[in-house]
Amino acid sequence: MRLVKMPRLGQDMEEGVIVEWHKSVGDEVAEGEILTVIETDKAEVAFESPVGGYLVAILLEAGAKAPTGESIAWIADDPSSKPPSSTVSQPTPPRPVADRTVTSSSPRARSRPAPRRSRRKPVSPLARRRATELGVDLAEVEGTGPGGRVTASDVERFHKEAPQRLAKNRDLSTMRKAIASQMSRSAVVPQFQLMQEVVVGKVGHQDKGPRPTYTDILLWATAQALQQVPEINASWVEGNPPSVRVHARVNLGMAVALDEGLIVPVIRDAAALTLAELAVERRRLEAATRRGRLRGDDLQGATFTVSNLGGAGVDEFIALVNPPEAGILAVGAVKDRPTVVEGRLMAASTVRLTLSGDHRVFDGMAGARFLEAIAAQLTDLRST
Repeated sequence: MRLVKMPRLGQDMEEGVIVEWHKSVGDEVAEGEILTVIETDKAEVAFESPVGGYLVAILLEAGAKAPTGESIAWIADDPSSKPPSSTVSQPTPPRPVADRTVTSSSPRARSRPAPRRSRRKPVSPLARRRATELGVDLAEVEGTGPGGRVTASDVERFHKEAPQRLAKNRDLSTMRKAIASQMSRSAVVPQFQLMQEVVVGKVGHQDKGPRPTYTDILLWATAQALQQVPEINASWVEGNPPSVRVHARVNLGMAVALDEGLIVPVIRDAAALTLAELAVERRRLEAATRRGRLRGDDLQGATFTVSNLGGAGVDEFIALVNPPEAGILAVGAVKDRPTVVEGRLMAASTVRLTLSGDHRVFDGMAGARFLEAIAAQLTDLRST
């Protein structure tokens, strides 16, 4: 019999919330199959079962919050197995959490909820998004779903029926608090910016995989440039004395905007991928982000980030470095613009790139070489 614990889905994760269970007590579950969805301060992450067998006990209801390392379920080889009468002792959590006791007489063998959990209302992910879009306070919405769960229909009905409200302060969501904290860390980094307008060539014929978009092309070109100018693919390391870590692998973060905030999933070993392979991985990560079904390692280990607002019609902008990374590339819209090519004025597809860099890690000349390396990749795409 195997005890399943609240996973650590990121280096800074201290606690998580069970959003929903994909399996019920008695169901068979395969190793690697999605067992539950867990909300961290960054995203809703699909947690895959670490072992195969039968789910014989659920220790935390949907909506419950618990620190990492706390027991959440039992999985056994025999579906008729009974879990122990109480959970094993847990490490001291970041903050006091009421003890939980599993009662074998209960058909679902769930723990008694701690009193503080009753303050959290179960809310579907779609309802959360609609509440953010409509400016609705979920604490005021009565849920009509199973167990009082707030659904998107509940939010929309509340918004339609509620009288016009006066302006008031609104509490920050967990994701918005995380973004505020991270950007406050970014504000103390000594940053500089370099800007360059680059001509984008025509992509060569692709025999396999989906047709790459400009987003795919820009991500691929950035990954190649990071491999060619490795001092950009680095991090500042605090210490006595401090140091700079140059990363051996290019793990490329790509900013994805959601209604409730910004998430940065990671394309691992991006420089080793072909353009077609990167396009497939980019689509998978973006779809998983929007469905709230990212895996734990999809959010960890980025060494550099690309933020692309071209699809929103933005020509150019400045992005803030995301510590501990040393750089971020802001990408504007690809547009036909008047350009001088070989002494002739003509219309050409160009994109405006802005590199923000941590001046402690690299200087302007290294940043210039990096932008030139991207430009060289974008200008000649026939062999990608």
